[in-house]
Amino acid sequence: MKKVLIISLLLFIVSGVLLTVQWIGYEKISKASETIISAQEIELDVKKDHLIVSQTIRLLPENEKMVFKLPADADEVSCSKGDVCEIGGQAGTVDISGESLTIHYRLPAPHIDASFTLNNWYASFSDVNISATTVMVIDHTKQGGEWISSLEQTAAKQMSLIDFYSFQGNSGQAPLYWQKSPLIKSVLSPILTVYNVESVQSTASSFDFPFDEDEIAPQTVVILPDVRPVELSGLTLVQSMDGLKTIRNQIIHNYALQHFIFQESEKWLASFIVVSLYDSQPVFSKAAVMKEKITAQLTETEQAEWLEELVGLKGKEVSAQKLDDLLGSVKGEETQFFTNNKKRDTAVLPLIFFDGRPVIIEGKEAAFHMKKKEGVLYVPLKEAAESLGFTIQELSIGQEWLMQKEFETYRFYINENRVLFNKHNYVLYDTALQNINGTMHVDKIWFQKIFLIEVQEMAEKINLQPYKL
Repeated sequence: MKKVLIISLLLFIVSGVLLTVQWIGYEKISKASETIISAQEIELDVKKDHLIVSQTIRLLPENEKMVFKLPADADEVSCSKGDVCEIGGQAGTVDISGESLTIHYRLPAPHIDASFTLNNWYASFSDVNISATTVMVIDHTKQGGEWISSLEQTAAKQMSLIDFYSFQGNSGQAPLYWQKSPLIKSVLSPILTVYNVESVQSTASSFDFPFDEDEIAPQTVVILPDVRPVELSGLTLVQSMDGLKTIRNQIIHNYALQHFIFQESEKWLASFIVVSLYDSQPVFSKAAVMKEKITAQLTETEQAEWLEELVGLKGKEVSAQKLDDLLGSVKGEETQFFTNNKKRDTAVLPLIFFDGRPVIIEGKEAAFHMKKKEGVLYVPLKEAAESLGFTIQELSIGQEWLMQKEFETYRFYINENRVLFNKHNYVLYDTALQNINGTMHVDKIWFQKIFLIEVQEMAEKINLQPYKL
């Protein structure tokens, strides 16, 4: 037993020194900011009928008053010697006397069958960002099996009186999983470790990631057919290799959420970043449909420019409006595609580019915009005619329109590219009428000839007014 205690003490001292050296640079920053950046060491003593937790938080400002929240079933709570600890229910405050504090508490032992999971089993502290964690598990039950964490395993020893495990990583989260039967550990990449009943082999491309792997937290995956699937912070339990295949997609999705800043209501747009930049299956299938619609309307050069713009958003705030602005600048027009589609649970609305200049008719702004295609300005036929006071009847769906206003009567034969004006037949050239994203347009020249309305283009607006005859 004395040998066990000496080993435990040495491991505690070594890990404490390493954490102190690693994070000493953050101490000064912590004192100057509202959020304190700290490191923690947690010892978990596993007994047959209860768990004992000793949690030490280091690199704290001296004489600080800390507010903390305990796990739901914690009892027998005490603080390190010299600190003033006040506990009320599952929350408390502590006036620390030095640059670290330790909280001790007891938890009921989990129901032990073939496996169990420990999540949120440690205290959390307000205004403290835990950037490094060391966990030591001292299992006195001697039931064998294996302890697994989202953190990297640094030791696993079966001794005569205890089983000892230690884990370390740059995270404040440390869920634990215990499995009665031993598992085989497979390291598929620097950020993906898998535990399974047999070795898991990775192909050259299955678990490659399209970014630097040190930019995202490591992930640990446990594969067991009878396990209850669950995703914790950095620790995922799946039932089969098929479940493992989705992990890569999830890692990439988490990367997008971490490195692109979204409003809460638009976080699902991370799926669009994922499918556009990282060749990964999106969490939300709507994102893939949106990508297809954009690709269909961009030239090869425009597509390359669009992807460059998306890459440039890394580390910045991203919104539907900002994506619209960037896509419009690439196309040289304007669009409201992302704004119209920003709700994740609605059908994808069409991608429409338009000339952003307001259209003015008799001093008032019209409710429609014009469209440019291959350098030619197109006017939405129905919308413009209605704004000019015409009544419109669709005599044959998509083929024949009747427009009337006082003594003027127009009959448009869409498929024949001709118009009948007061019994005078006008044959239009092939590109005069264009169905653009489901809306019939007529080019500027023929619009002026047919309706005798001048289209005056200015830098800031477009005027529609009758010719002075």
